[in-house]
Amino acid sequence: MLITFLRHATAEDRALSKADSDRALTEKGAKQVKRLAAFCERNRLLPGTLYCSPVLRAQQTATLLHTHLPNCPAAHTADWLTIGTEPQQLLAQLKQLADRGEDDVWLVGHEPDLSEAIAALLNISATALCIKKASLTRLNADFSNPQSVTLLWSLPCGLMR
Repeated sequence: MLITFLRHATAEDRALSKADSDRALTEKGAKQVKRLAAFCERNRLLPGTLYCSPVLRAQQTATLLHTHLPNCPAAHTADWLTIGTEPQQLLAQLKQLADRGEDDVWLVGHEPDLSEAIAALLNISATALCIKKASLTRLNADFSNPQSVTLLWSLPCGLMR
């Protein structure tokens, strides 16, 4: 199964007097997603299925990707991608998706949750990873053999030209 992790784009500052889950994307964040979508189109990267955290900034990231990347599927909201999801819960959901035959899954989520899930899959320390906003990280995972997870690439939005 190909798993592509997409961290949400830049959102409003935490210092604002609103709930963390209500922080929206900034203009910079919207531009990041448009750049990411253009990069994906140029490189023929298209989600088979797109899953997204229910948190506003992740929803907006997924919606903009769907809007600006031709043929990108609409996102399915997944509570198991919300802020604070334990890596083992996320991995269990991925295994269920693999068991259902999904072979190209994109996940829009948050830090440090994405780093922790990637680290658990790769059997490394999460402190070894830094997943930037609006970045893509792709793994190839065979859930029938947990030792066969491979990091294919990780690319921050700033390098998507």
